[in-house]
Parts: sequence; C-alpha cells; structure tokens
Amino acid sequence: MAYPDLSFKNVLLRKRLQIAKRTLLLTAAIALLAQGVNVYITGPLEPDARLADIIMTLQITLIVSIPFVLYVNLLQARADLAIEYFRVLSQTDPLTGLLNRRAFLDLAQRHLGNVECEHQDHALIILDLDHFKKVNDNYGHDAGDSVLIQLAELFQANLRADDLLARLGGEEFVVALNRSSPNEMLEVAKRLRQAVENNLFRLEHQTIHMTVSIGLVRYSDAHDLGPAMRKADLLAYKSKRDGRNRISYDDQGMIG
Repeated sequence: MAYPDLSFKNVLLRKRLQIAKRTLLLTAAIALLAQGVNVYITGPLEPDARLADIIMTLQITLIVSIPFVLYVNLLQARADLAIEYFRVLSQTDPLTGLLNRRAFLDLAQRHLGNVECEHQDHALIILDLDHFKKVNDNYGHDAGDSVLIQLAELFQANLRADDLLARLGGEEFVVALNRSSPNEMLEVAKRLRQAVENNLFRLEHQTIHMTVSIGLVRYSDAHDLGPAMRKADLLAYKSKRDGRNRISYDDQGMIG
C-alpha cells in the first residue's frame, strides 16, 4: 500500500542526497575550470609559485561557487518537492491518507498488467460502514471523521503489505486482494468484518461500536476490474438490505 507521508519523506531524503552530490560535482567542475583559465592567463610559473597559485585559485573558487551552486540546487529541489507534493495530493484521500478511487484503479490495472500476475485469482472487497449517518447526526462531523480515520487504520492492520486499500468516498472503502485462493479471500473479508465489529471506536468522551457491510467478488483479468467494482458494490448493498454486518459474495466464482 502507498501512503503519502512515507512517499514524501522518501523523496525529501533523496533530494537531500542529490543536493549534496550535485553541489560537490558542480563545485569541483567550476574549480577546475577556474584553474584552467588562471593557468592560461598567468602563463608558466615556478613549481612553488604554481602550487601556491593553484591553492589560492581553488580557495577563492570554493568560497564563491559553493553558496551559488547550493542555492541553485535548493531551488530545483524545492520545485521537485512541490511537484511530488501535488502528485501525492492527487492520489490520496486527504482525510485517511489512503489511496483515492483514481489512484486505486490505476494501480490495480497496472498490477493486473504484470505478466507474473496473469492467470492468478484476484478479489475486490467493497466495505460500507453501517449507520454512519447516525454518527455524524448524533456526535458531529468531527466524530465521523475520527471514525473513518480509525477504520482506515484498522483495515491496514488486517491486510497484507501488497493488498491495495483505498477510500472510495464517504464511508465506502475498497480492497484489492492478489494471489489468493477463494477460501483465503473469504477469510480476509471475514477478518475485516470481525475486526470492525469487535473494535471500540474512540470519540472525544466515549467509545462506540460500528459494523460494516461487505461485497466480495473474484476476477482474473484487467478487463474485469470495472464490472467487478460494480458487482462488489451491489453485493455490499445486498448485505445492507439483508440486515447489515455481513458478507455477500458471488456464488458463480469468476466474473464474465
């Protein structure tokens, strides 16, 4: 799973290393160029005088060039970080830090395009929090936001590192499972449902219980991703109609 804080910190670290490397290389190049120009202007000198001249030229060049080169590199790094920051914003949900719908679909499609993922079972799990409107109505929207943040953390704790988790919007989340058997897929859905049911969601002055309705669909091809999303969403609504806090899944197995 991809999260913005980690991504941004990694980029910042890379930029610091790039700044140090570029500053040293450009300063060395400027110093050598300055020394070459100085030799051309002054002509031949005695060895002792030439050594003293080289040292002085390098000292002056380093004093002048290092601040300039460092400033130029810092400006470039600032521009690069701004680009990365807006890239992260465009791909993540601002409340939970999870992938948003667009980034989720893009990553899922790219993953399905990998040769090593062909002919493998995949699954989509749509999770829709039950009675979320009551939380906002009874405790306020800040409490509702807090529940969604805690829910995202709970889902992350119960998924593998290579499973994709995203917030689709509102109280609806989606998980893409890869390289799992049908039984494993159903076990993951059960684990997520039970984790929500057993969790105490912390509000400002109290705790509350929540449940989630789930739709589970298997698929095997990138062309099936769109239909799988729609079918899993319908199955999640079926879980709500059938009483909530349950899992509905496709008895037919694969889509298509």
